[in-house]
Amino acid sequence: MENNFYLIGVGGQGVIRLGQIIAGYALEKGEKIKFYKEVGMAQRGGPVHCEVRIGEVFGSRIPPLSADIIVVMELSEGLKTLEFIKPGGTVILNRKRIYPIDMMAHPEKYPQDEEIIRLFKESKARIIWIDAGKIASEVGLPLAENIVLLGVITYLSSFDKEVMLAVLKKHIPYELDKNIAAFKQGYEVAEGTVV
Repeated sequence: MENNFYLIGVGGQGVIRLGQIIAGYALEKGEKIKFYKEVGMAQRGGPVHCEVRIGEVFGSRIPPLSADIIVVMELSEGLKTLEFIKPGGTVILNRKRIYPIDMMAHPEKYPQDEEIIRLFKESKARIIWIDAGKIASEVGLPLAENIVLLGVITYLSSFDKEVMLAVLKKHIPYELDKNIAAFKQGYEVAEGTVV
């Protein structure tokens, strides 16, 4: 198995934890992994991204046009990933807007959905929209957006669902029932969305 995952968002969304769980799954399956993370100046609200590379790959950074799956946890941050998605790759767009401080006074400057879609379509990417925040709230754990997205990734990557659940239990032992529910909801949404 060889997969390149590029995960991006802002501090407080669980981007790094999501990457750690994917890496944990790969280790559990006996795969080689490379892991890279970059955290912005602010712990909450600053830009965060991580890259998880599984298989016989060289280096921890994903080269341009090589990401199989990009997970965008905050929409405007996703525009930074355009050069990384490979043609035919998949972009999972979470319907989450966190306005940077300088944009709060002028929210009209925030990129519109149509613009984001156009740019990713030009990259020849398959786009999947998901409202992970809504799903996480419905299961009673609003902070579990990253776990909802883990369910989507697991389905799209044909990862072993039971092994991923076992890894999830090791990484997030608290609020376990709600985290599992968030994961399963994400998995089911992907199952119903992807043709």
